[in-house]
Amino acid sequence: MRDEGRRGASVRPYLGAIQRSHRSQYFPPAAGLYDPAQEHDACGIGFVANMHGAKSHEIVDQALQILLNLDHRGAVGADPTMGDGAGILIQTPHDLLAQVAPEAGIELPAFGSYAAANVFLPRDASLRRRCEEILEQRVAAEGQEVLGWREVPLNPEVLSDTVRATEPVIRQLFVGRGAGFEGDQDAFDRKLFVIRRSAELEAANIEAEAACDFYVCTLSTRVLGYKGMLLAEDVGPYYEDLGDPRLTTALALVHQRFSTNTVPSWSLAQPFR
Repeated sequence: MRDEGRRGASVRPYLGAIQRSHRSQYFPPAAGLYDPAQEHDACGIGFVANMHGAKSHEIVDQALQILLNLDHRGAVGADPTMGDGAGILIQTPHDLLAQVAPEAGIELPAFGSYAAANVFLPRDASLRRRCEEILEQRVAAEGQEVLGWREVPLNPEVLSDTVRATEPVIRQLFVGRGAGFEGDQDAFDRKLFVIRRSAELEAANIEAEAACDFYVCTLSTRVLGYKGMLLAEDVGPYYEDLGDPRLTTALALVHQRFSTNTVPSWSLAQPFR
C-alpha cells in the first residue's frame, strides 16, 4: 500500500501538467474578467441500452429523444439558435460503415480489426492537411495502418450563421490493426489511445487556429461519437448518419452541455471518449 501511495504521489504532477495542457489547448487565454481556471459545467446525460445486446436503429432514435427531453438543461446565449453543445456516443456501426466506406475507396476488415474516428479539423486547407498528416504519422509510428478518410455527411442548414462560422471540417478516419495485434482488440485499442493523445499534443504545438480546431471525437474499435456545438434538437438532423436506418447500436450515451459564464466550443460537447 505504501508503494501504491508513492506511485500515486509521483504521477500527480504529471496529471496536473496534462490537465493544464488540455485547458490551454481548448480554452481561450485569460482576458478581462474571464479566467479559464473558472470553467465549470453541469451537464445532462442519458443512457439507453438493449439488455440482450441486440442492435437496432431504434436505440439511436430513443437516445436522440432523451436529448430532446434534456433540452431544458441546455443554455443558450443572445442567439437562441446557439447552444453549449450536445452529442451521442454509440457502438461502432459496422453494418453502415462497411457499406459506405467503399464509396470513399476504403474496404473495411472485420469488426474489431479497425477503428473509426470522427475528427474535427481546421477549415484552412493547409492547416487541415497538417493536422491530418500528424494523425497519419502517429498511426504509422505506432505500427498501425491508415485505411483512408471519409467525408462525414452533414446538414449545415440546421446551423445558425453564428454557429456555422465556428463549424470545423468533420472527416472520418479509418485505422487498420497492425501486424502483431491479431486477435488482441484490447491491445489495439490501447495503441489507438496513444495515437490520439500523441497527435493532440503534437497539434498543440502548431498554429493556434489548428490546435483549437483539431479534435479527435473518438478513436476506438468499439464506439463512435457524433457531437458538436449543437442544440439538442439539431444533433440528429445535422449528422445524416444518425438518420440512416443502417446505423444500429445496442447502446447509446447522450450528453447535453449546460455551462454558465463559460465559453462553448465544438470540442467540449459530449466529452465521453
